[in-house]
Amino acid sequence: MSNSMFILILSLALIPPLFWAYTALPREEWQIIAAVPARKGAMDGCWHGINITYYGALLASGTLFGVMAFFLLLGALGVPRWGTIGLVLGVMGCSVAAAKLLAMAVEKKRNTFTVAGAAIIGLVSMPPAVAAYNTLALRLDSPQLSLIPVMGALAVAYLLGEGVGRLACLSFGCCYGKPLSELGPKARRIFAPFAATFHGSTKKIAYASGLAGVKVVPIQALTSLLSVSIGLVAMYLFLEGYFSAAFLLASLFALGWRILSEYFRADYRGEGNFSAYQRMALAGIGYCTLLALYGGNGAGSRTNLGAGLASLWNPTALLFFQALWLLLFIYTGFSTVTGAMLAFHVRGEKI
Repeated sequence: MSNSMFILILSLALIPPLFWAYTALPREEWQIIAAVPARKGAMDGCWHGINITYYGALLASGTLFGVMAFFLLLGALGVPRWGTIGLVLGVMGCSVAAAKLLAMAVEKKRNTFTVAGAAIIGLVSMPPAVAAYNTLALRLDSPQLSLIPVMGALAVAYLLGEGVGRLACLSFGCCYGKPLSELGPKARRIFAPFAATFHGSTKKIAYASGLAGVKVVPIQALTSLLSVSIGLVAMYLFLEGYFSAAFLLASLFALGWRILSEYFRADYRGEGNFSAYQRMALAGIGYCTLLALYGGNGAGSRTNLGAGLASLWNPTALLFFQALWLLLFIYTGFSTVTGAMLAFHVRGEKI
């Protein structure tokens, strides 16, 4: 299969479900998957429940999609499976922890985390992870890795994972856009045909800003669509061997869009007109530019799409993917900001 045919098939598989999700997920019924009884109330006999959310399922799925893209691209470079798993665990361990800690520091809230912070930490932690891999590979007589191809794979994987994972924000109603009424006439005309409207009192847009039922800028959908589209273009460049171009396109778009998109968002992201997340993204742009200029270009590396696809279809990889999705779902899928009251009864007509 040619690289262009693979990208075309992947586009046709991704884009139509995304458009469906943009219209369906803001509805009230697409927030809670299930409620699990936790303890019985002493007074009314009802059970207090824990909500399991689509947010967790979608975020875990988006992250897994990004990890699978990273596996495919490094597999196409001939990186052994143990090396890819080690890089994923090392970088994700830093990123997931940072996502929570940075959000707490910036937003002063415990039950939140930031994808932007995780992305920055991932970019910063990958070079030492590659250095550690090369040290171990030297002892095991395995091929060494060039930094820029790995950074390109990481940036592409992040962008694709961001595109799918951003659907979680549509389900939960977080990271939401400004009301159209707050925009100027020209911007209002541009966004009006695509405006998002969220329903349900447990959506974050409702309890944090009182904007349930209000037409807002569809910033989550825009982020999702642009991330997937640019990510697929960057993936094609990577598979064709243009590693620096793939890295710069994916990373600079992701960071630049973070800076721009915040001007259309209404959710709280810390104090100041230029938020901490925007400052981190701006610093990330400088970091990625310098890395592309002085980190080499991976000219000696070659890709093989068949080898990349084969790296996915392996018992070790499949078990790793399943375990990773489950752990992420458990970590993000049990709601701490919503609750449930459950009552059970016998259906007499069925006896």
